[in-house]
Amino acid sequence: MFKHEMADKKLYSDDICRSGGGLRVDEVDCLNFETYEVDGRKGVSIFYLYDARINAQGPVAALVRYAGGALTPRHRHLGWELVLVVDGELVDDRGRHTAGALQVYPPGSTHQLSSATGCTFLVVWEQPVQPAPRQDSEAAA
Repeated sequence: MFKHEMADKKLYSDDICRSGGGLRVDEVDCLNFETYEVDGRKGVSIFYLYDARINAQGPVAALVRYAGGALTPRHRHLGWELVLVVDGELVDDRGRHTAGALQVYPPGSTHQLSSATGCTFLVVWEQPVQPAPRQDSEAAA
């Protein structure tokens, strides 16, 4: 499935390499997303563009798809994270974000993500995340 490797680490997917290293937004539906329901995530799937983690540390870029009603619980960022909404609506602590919205989360920041209607977004992160305590407003949810 993967074409480029470095120290037995799969970095780029064949789907991306076949298109010359590029991908059009209208081609996203042709990708084979895999279920990503770890650490309390629900309704989430992912397609890795590259994954250069070694022992869980290091950068990753992926397209993430949220089904309607999807949720990623509150977590803390150990490194920078960039999120660019491709389609649909993504909700975080800052509000609702639609196609074209870019969110930048600095190291140490926390947030939770959800989508009532579903969405797809590009995410690039430098380091893994840690679960974070819920805020008072989330405890009743």
